[in-house]
Amino acid sequence: MLINLRVWLKIPDAEAATVKNTLRRRMGYESVLEELGKERLWSIEVDDTVQDPMDLARRLARELVNENKESYTASVDSVDFEGGYVPVKVGLSIEDGEAVSAQNRLRNRLGFDMVKGVERSVVWKLALKSHEPEKVAEEIAERLLVNPHKDYYEIVS
Repeated sequence: MLINLRVWLKIPDAEAATVKNTLRRRMGYESVLEELGKERLWSIEVDDTVQDPMDLARRLARELVNENKESYTASVDSVDFEGGYVPVKVGLSIEDGEAVSAQNRLRNRLGFDMVKGVERSVVWKLALKSHEPEKVAEEIAERLLVNPHKDYYEIVS
């Protein structure tokens, strides 16, 4: 079973603003890129024996989400995104130290023995004015959002 936590900032996101400005002002996407947002996605693999996965998701969120400045939504086994934008999921193709650390903390220090694996990624939400928004999103990902030496990306449909 996979618990997914989508996490976003309640406060203005400086990194998202910088990426948006770079794409619009320096890379020529001012007529295509309407809006840009960013979320973190925690995908936490747990035992299938968990009785109430949404309760477990709330307990895991207390450890992975800073509720003073972040909001989140949880889902089990699938991640659903709202319409109106193209979600581009960017993750590390090399070992992710933060995900490994989070898994060790959850299992060893906090007693969440049912946690079997933790993955972390960033989802860039691109609102695009285009007849082929997925193609433009791929171009943006390859030109700016991804370091091909350590990252992978996927357009989430």
